[in-house]
Amino acid sequence: MRLTISALLLLAMSWSMGCQSPQPGPTDTQAPVAEPNDPMVSVNTLLPAPDDFAAQLIGTPEYPIPPYAEHLNGVRICLDPGHGGQAHKRGYKRGPTGVREAEMNLRVAQYLAEFLRAVGTEVILTRDGDYDMSLAERAGVANDAGADIFISLHHNAISNKPEVNRTSVWYHKDVDYRPSNLDLARYLLAGLQDSLALEQVTGVPLKSDQLMYEGGFGVLRHPQMTAALCESSFFTNPEEEQRLRDPAYNLLEAWGLFTGLARYAAAGLPHATLVEPADGLIGAGTPAALVFQLDDGLRSRGSWGHERQMIVSTSISVRVDGQDVPFTFTNDGYKLVADVPALEPGEHAVEVQFVNMFKNSVLNPHFVIEAQ
Repeated sequence: MRLTISALLLLAMSWSMGCQSPQPGPTDTQAPVAEPNDPMVSVNTLLPAPDDFAAQLIGTPEYPIPPYAEHLNGVRICLDPGHGGQAHKRGYKRGPTGVREAEMNLRVAQYLAEFLRAVGTEVILTRDGDYDMSLAERAGVANDAGADIFISLHHNAISNKPEVNRTSVWYHKDVDYRPSNLDLARYLLAGLQDSLALEQVTGVPLKSDQLMYEGGFGVLRHPQMTAALCESSFFTNPEEEQRLRDPAYNLLEAWGLFTGLARYAAAGLPHATLVEPADGLIGAGTPAALVFQLDDGLRSRGSWGHERQMIVSTSISVRVDGQDVPFTFTNDGYKLVADVPALEPGEHAVEVQFVNMFKNSVLNPHFVIEAQ
């Protein structure tokens, strides 16, 4: 039987009398300047939880690990707890009573990391304490680690509308930019909606970051892999702000994100690999052939019927410098041969797209070749 949030909170407090949330990181150099009891510059604004709070509950009936989560084994995921530091800025990204978004973001990311590591996922966090990083630095952590997936974790705010409380997940640019971004965002959204079960919904909860900025979110613009940004709920809603202090509620949110990722991986994470020429070098001024090995993310499991084609043929496309080029594809061996026209000397962008039978798109479809 599922425990209540209140029951879990009492359990957490009984375990952790006097425990504190993570302390500011070493890069915090400016202390809050205000009255000592000013909640709008306070730190450690979440309810305390023991270090092993998540570990004690992961895999219990309250927070089960579904069997299909095994497909997250070996996937490399970078989690980005939004914001950090800046506590000295009075009222900066805080709820009505001063609860800090930076702290709730970090705790949810840490709990999600524990879920993922429990099933063999390789997890990288952009920060593990209360310190600030630039948007480019956050994405750079994921790029340097060669992550398959990047998820920036946030909670939303809106001025003068405390009644608003809903979930949205954001992707970069337009729907054609990187279709796998939409896949990731869709699964994360479903997991959050199932776990948090907020009473409010917005008509289209998948949002382009260009609705906010012409160039999109910097934290989504810089990653070189499939990426999404979650705005799980609104900390400017007074009731939600108090729930977001609660370690049990933070764990519930992390569990929703985890189950969304588990469903995503279970549906297959397609890849494409350039095998010829392996170094990406072709002759300038003459036509060439590029050979790709496709992986639908499913066939290698060896399930009954795995020898059948699980890539939707009509979804396959190859573009060189944004222009479609002809190709041949064979189910036997999943080889894709693209015919590249004569190219000028220099680097050229190649994009390979397809979807598998679950309609999941290629995780990292972009390649660079050089004509010499």
